[in-house]
Amino acid sequence: MDNDLDELYKWIDGHTITRQKRNLNRDFSDAVPLAEILKHHYPKLVDLHNYSPKNSLSQKIVNWELLNKKVLSKLKISLGQQEIELLAKGIPGAIEKLLQTIKCKVEIRRDSGDSGESSRVYYIENDNAFSSKEAVVPIKIQNGDKTVDRKVVSSEVFERMERDIAEKNEEIAALKAKVEHLENMLSIKEERIKDLTNQLQSLVNNSSQSNISKSRFFNKIF
Repeated sequence: MDNDLDELYKWIDGHTITRQKRNLNRDFSDAVPLAEILKHHYPKLVDLHNYSPKNSLSQKIVNWELLNKKVLSKLKISLGQQEIELLAKGIPGAIEKLLQTIKCKVEIRRDSGDSGESSRVYYIENDNAFSSKEAVVPIKIQNGDKTVDRKVVSSEVFERMERDIAEKNEEIAALKAKVEHLENMLSIKEERIKDLTNQLQSLVNNSSQSNISKSRFFNKIF
């Protein structure tokens, strides 16, 4: 375990971090040093302008939530809210665990020869494929000794698809809210019907009791 930590610290020292290293948990609590490390390995994913040094816990959490959404999730690393709070509070062990995961991903990527787009060669199978903006273009990606088949679309088509998805998500959210409102109204009406039924039953019982009393009264007279 100590050997793993030593290797981790050496790996961290191999990166240029603007903040002077003092205490790992506190140094990384606002996510800025991690953003700098990730920028080195995934330059297109990380915009360092989004992450500025923070002192308050709430602002540190904001940094972590942004990094989680924009970068870590794309690396298939998903932080829960509790994990984010532990990282922002600088709880010992939290950042080491995350850094080990990232270090492992970086090393696997390096060992597989996938060091980014610059190491890949792309072949478009049809020169006229993009003559139509709707076209799905088959391509071959040469990555080392491997050739992988992939399909791409134009950026315009992709952006339109993203807009369509966003609009549909908004429609779904609106429909869900409407369903919840209708369910709430139905529940209120059911309670009202139940209340009125109880009142009616009470009136019926009182009326029956009154008729019985009247019947006994007349029987006594006659």
